[in-house]
Amino acid sequence: GQAVTFLRSLTRRSVENPNVPLSSHALSEWLNGPRSDAGVAVTEQRVLGLPAYYRGLALTAGTIGALPLHRYEVGTRKRATSTNVLDKPNPRQTEIEFRITLMLHAVAWGNGFAFKALDQLGRVREVWPIHPSNCRVEDVPIDDRYPDGKRFWIRRNGTEKPYSSRFVFHLPYMSMDGMVGIRPLQVFRQSLGLAIAGDDSAARTFKNGSRPSGILTTDKELDDEGVAAGRLKQRWKELLGGVENTGEIGVLDNGATFTPVSIPPIDAQLLESRQWTISEIARMTGSTPELLGDRNGSSMWGTGQEQIILAWLKFTLGTWITSLEQRYKAELLPAGEYCKHSLEGLLRGDSAARAAFY
Repeated sequence: GQAVTFLRSLTRRSVENPNVPLSSHALSEWLNGPRSDAGVAVTEQRVLGLPAYYRGLALTAGTIGALPLHRYEVGTRKRATSTNVLDKPNPRQTEIEFRITLMLHAVAWGNGFAFKALDQLGRVREVWPIHPSNCRVEDVPIDDRYPDGKRFWIRRNGTEKPYSSRFVFHLPYMSMDGMVGIRPLQVFRQSLGLAIAGDDSAARTFKNGSRPSGILTTDKELDDEGVAAGRLKQRWKELLGGVENTGEIGVLDNGATFTPVSIPPIDAQLLESRQWTISEIARMTGSTPELLGDRNGSSMWGTGQEQIILAWLKFTLGTWITSLEQRYKAELLPAGEYCKHSLEGLLRGDSAARAAFY
């Protein structure tokens, strides 16, 4: 019915929602910026097009979302047997799908939101993810209606409607004001802008043809009409033009000699910048270059891999996991229950790592 249509609309980004008018603040923000000093707009779609950034988000959101989540009775290790909204969040998503979406929003935007559909007794019956572009948080005085001092403005069809935390689940990450999490696309816009500009520059290089591995010169005089020169130029383009001819050597007549061409400093800097991008994005997402696919100088076998994963688990996933467990307990679990993620799968096969973590 209308309630389901409303809840499903919350998951859409405003940019993709045809009901959002062109004057929408979220639409203007995503179409125009934030813009970096590199001259490119740092938008959600552009940064997700960076393989390292996409991989960093997928690693954290996917790993945490797929971890088994168990509920227990408070003060014990006895498993809770009742069915809860965390077992089946909403008719559209499975438990893992919902948690991956929530985590993806939280990591990329610094905040994860979900709308709580209540039953007649006021219990949370369903939770629907809200794209962060459709929600803003306002600091209001603490009272009976807003017990945590947060008013959530949810945008739908170009208009906003206020809700309290009774209806909106909120998972913030690092926060400067205790209200909302810091938005990575804003604070990292310069570094992400450089990465996007590097991708654009590389794409233009290949579009305009590959650089030859050498130059052929001739000491013979060419005709004034330029026919011979044109023929040489055309033959050269046939041999070396395009991506498929990268690194080829042109062979021409007329006593031509071959002179190798070394890579220009500006191209060397471009290659270095793309390597730098992986390391920089690893720092942004709390991952490591190895986990993002960079194999330079590090081992992903045996103890090398185990130590990398253990460090990532301790210093990145551990913070998110604790925050999630506390937020679930505060907003989605009934009184007398708490939840814990099972980490055995990540530490399987390494008893020393398990002992060190626990």
